[in-house]
Amino acid sequence: MPESFDDLEKWRKEIAPFLQSKLEEFHLLGLNHLVMDEFWQFAKESIEKKKEDRPERIHEVVAAIMSLTVNDYMNKIRMDMFKDSSVRMDGPLFQ
Repeated sequence: MPESFDDLEKWRKEIAPFLQSKLEEFHLLGLNHLVMDEFWQFAKESIEKKKEDRPERIHEVVAAIMSLTVNDYMNKIRMDMFKDSSVRMDGPLFQ
């Protein structure tokens, strides 16, 4: 069972075709700036969040990755913005 990011990392090479396919889907849906390393980090974080349903086998990791959506990614970006203390209501973003 993958207990951490390190355990998931050992499968990255084996699941690379699935990662590439999903990344291409995200590109087709308008996220052209997203690169493989950023997508992989997002996928690992998404998998790690599933405490009770954490994948134990490689095919479950692939299924979790293939079920990710652009909406999931955008929600993560949105949450990261809210958590980021450098983004303030009076900053240039809101002027």
